[in-house]
Amino acid sequence: MRAIKTSPNRVLNIFLLICLLGCAIACKKDSAQGPPHGRFRFTYNETHYDLSYKDGTAEWGIENSGIFIYRPDIFNGSVHFPYDSCAFLDPGINALFVQRTAYCDLSTNSLPIDSVKVYLYQSGSVNISYKNCSFKSEYDPFTGTNYSYNVCDANGAFNLVLKNKENKTITITNGTLELHRIVQ
Repeated sequence: MRAIKTSPNRVLNIFLLICLLGCAIACKKDSAQGPPHGRFRFTYNETHYDLSYKDGTAEWGIENSGIFIYRPDIFNGSVHFPYDSCAFLDPGINALFVQRTAYCDLSTNSLPIDSVKVYLYQSGSVNISYKNCSFKSEYDPFTGTNYSYNVCDANGAFNLVLKNKENKTITITNGTLELHRIVQ
């Protein structure tokens, strides 16, 4: 039997190539995966807003079966519309953020809300539908367990009128959202 001579550099190169191929296979991304992206549009005070999804920030999104808009520059707070007949403007003043129960009872640190600063649901509707869902399962090395989730596309429409106790209103019309590849 004849021995094959292999230099240490050649062995190292083969080892590195095997490692790179293994990493490429393990790190391969499904073409349907990737960061979420989408658009969020609405009209407020006769101005039309068209917001794109920004990775790492949450200016807008889906909350429960509704939406939220975190744009203090537009609303002097964040609008929460988690489901039909439950919506409010949280001014986020002095760390007294509005807390909501399952029945849409609102308080700030267990105190009654200031209904001049916190605008409440007057009327409106929100409807979000999901499609193109794919089931995913992954292993969590921290807990040692598998977990499952769906990745879907979402489309929705909304209109909302919020009112404070001084009868001032925030009226949002023609609201639409498109969000692709979100974890549900």
